[in-house]
Amino acid sequence: MDQLSHTARHDAGVRLRVPVLVPVGSLVLCCALAACSGDDPKPATGPGLPSQAVLKSYFEAVASGDAEEMDRARSDVAAPGSPADGFAAYVVKADQAAATDGTKDDPLDVEEVDGGFRACIAEGQCVTWTNLQGADGRLATFNVGDDPLDGSLVDLTAQAPIESAGLYEVQPDWAYRLPSGALNVVVTVTASDIPLSPKPGTYIEGDVVLKGAKDVYPASIDAGTSSPVVLSFDDADDVKLDGQITFNLSLGGESTESIGFGLADPPAS
Repeated sequence: MDQLSHTARHDAGVRLRVPVLVPVGSLVLCCALAACSGDDPKPATGPGLPSQAVLKSYFEAVASGDAEEMDRARSDVAAPGSPADGFAAYVVKADQAAATDGTKDDPLDVEEVDGGFRACIAEGQCVTWTNLQGADGRLATFNVGDDPLDGSLVDLTAQAPIESAGLYEVQPDWAYRLPSGALNVVVTVTASDIPLSPKPGTYIEGDVVLKGAKDVYPASIDAGTSSPVVLSFDDADDVKLDGQITFNLSLGGESTESIGFGLADPPAS
């Protein structure tokens, strides 16, 4: 199969079979942008940004659905440790999960708009990336639609893995709230001696309880292999990104264990 690819397709308001990009409630109106009027769009400018061509290569990778292409763009374009770097890492994991699930969409065209870029799957179903900011000739952060990236993305990679010897290891990776309000949480699941099947999760933040989308991908992880897994939660517009995730992991179809972790847990020492 998402990123117009997964992340971009979800951000654009497209319902897909897989939950990395769940339906969005509001669409970016493309023709409100100068690019629809026939005028040449104004390039993204600002201190520390790389060239327009280099910037475009990053967003083309986001819209490609190809984890290797996104990983190259992360290395070549994103400022290390920046929100743009983290977003690229999240997209890589989500694309890898889709590949394990055996799904892949064709890449979407990325166009220049005033101060940024956009990708569309159909008229009125687009995602825009604007307010680009740089550091030392690399991309540091940007807005997805109207949402600043640094307020929508949570790095979970410093957390300790959850493991059971001979059965599984679960490493929290990233949480990302799309402009739709959907919350995607990516974990890497490693199966030891038996296959594993992740099930829909639950997100609890204060008094709010969100049930996860029915589709979790990939649906299974073969014994002796590892894959990112995407858990998705609708209607997370107003929740804080510091709640608790739980989901069940089926162990070879014989038993089930509950996996839990917090989005705001302290890093592992």
